[in-house]
Amino acid sequence: PSTASASSQCPGTAKVLEDKSGQKDNTEFDEADHLRKAAFQNWLNKKRALVRELKRKEKKNSKSLRNNIKKEALKKEEANAAFETWKKMKEREARKLNEKKKLEKLKQKKAAEQNEEKTEAAQKAFEKWKERKAEYLREQSRKEKLSEEIRKKKEEELVAEKKRDSKSAFEKWSEKKEESIKQKIVEKTLERRKQEIQQAEKKEKNKKAVEEYEKWLEKKERKEQLEKKQRKLQAVNGDEVPFPWNPP
Repeated sequence: PSTASASSQCPGTAKVLEDKSGQKDNTEFDEADHLRKAAFQNWLNKKRALVRELKRKEKKNSKSLRNNIKKEALKKEEANAAFETWKKMKEREARKLNEKKKLEKLKQKKAAEQNEEKTEAAQKAFEKWKERKAEYLREQSRKEKLSEEIRKKKEEELVAEKKRDSKSAFEKWSEKKEESIKQKIVEKTLERRKQEIQQAEKKEKNKKAVEEYEKWLEKKERKEQLEKKQRKLQAVNGDEVPFPWNPP
């Protein structure tokens, strides 16, 4: 490095050196001047090295700062991009969630409508069943009432028929008895000699009358048993309407 550059950096020291260099004749200062020059040169070299190091560090720091600024800008851009991506994702998720909620509400509404329709249908079916049940009970009551009326009428007819049969049998028996008495009177008055024959005939007639009466009783008992069986069958088959009378 030149002296001019050193003078420009340290003007006071350069002026002293110039003054000292002009005194060539003064030998006692030459050695001191030489030492000062050497010290100055050493200082100047260190200063230049320090300046270069400072410039290098400054350049390095400036480059690092630019890199850091670029990195921060890149990070910011990436963060903004990530935020926008996250924002769009959240918006999509919000739309999906909203659509899901709408769909769920529609499903719940549809389920409620279906439940209401099922309830109405069940209520209508129950009302129809009640009507059919009431109609069935009314029909059963009508049939039972009719069956009871027919049974009572038949019982009355049977009682009347028994009374008629008993009366007819008694009248026939009375007629026979009266005829027998008359005949016996006539026989007694007309043919006393035939008493034994008449008595035998009388006994035979009485025996036949008894046999006929027993046959009649047996027939009546069979008839009553048959009627009981018919009543039992009517009780089992209540829906069937029995005949008001049976053929003899």
